[in-house]
Amino acid sequence: MPPLHPAHPHAQLDPNAPPPLPPPPAESSSAGSPTANGSKASRQLSNSKRAEQNRKAQRAFRERRDAKVRELEQRSALLDSALASADEANRRWEECRALVDQLRVENAALRAALTQAQMANAGVVVDGKEGEDGVAVGGDGE
Repeated sequence: MPPLHPAHPHAQLDPNAPPPLPPPPAESSSAGSPTANGSKASRQLSNSKRAEQNRKAQRAFRERRDAKVRELEQRSALLDSALASADEANRRWEECRALVDQLRVENAALRAALTQAQMANAGVVVDGKEGEDGVAVGGDGE
């Protein structure tokens, strides 16, 4: 069962609950007796309080929303920066990887040239050339 409105006659079933506050004094044209004008003025006062409360709530909502938007914009900028940094690191890594591949090819070529030079100095014929001592080895096996 939903809770009863405080103005409902059965709402104060709890004996420890404080007594309900009396309604605010109504502004009436006649002194002391509530009239139709008095309740209308009270209703207008209540409506103006409600409108003020709504304005405050709306202002608070806009402030929270704006703060959240600012927070998200900052986070977006931070993520954009991190992404740019990661892209730069990835680009540098690719450059280093290409350099390593290039150096491996160059290293293999230098090793082959060194081996050929060592064989030539030892007098071994490499690819049809004869070394210092005139020994022909390799090539086509003759």
